[in-house]
Amino acid sequence: MLKLSAVLLNTFKTDEYTNKETGVVTPSRSKLQLLIKKPTKNGSIKQELIDISVKEEVYLKHKDSIGKTIEIDVGYFGQGITFFGI
Repeated sequence: MLKLSAVLLNTFKTDEYTNKETGVVTPSRSKLQLLIKKPTKNGSIKQELIDISVKEEVYLKHKDSIGKTIEIDVGYFGQGITFFGI
């Protein structure tokens, strides 16, 4: 597990989705939009906007922290690194 420190720009919830072929319903998700600082190969810093799905309790904890730097527990996967909330 990692701690991600980033500026919280926005919070939102996705819509519930129903697969038209199977009828399976995917519930809505709570998401945080974060501005992260990502180092590049040449040593400079790139700022990148990412959306992370998080548990409801994490969403509620941070929803009033817009514009502030927050820390959240995350996992990651892939070579390009894709974060997900824990």
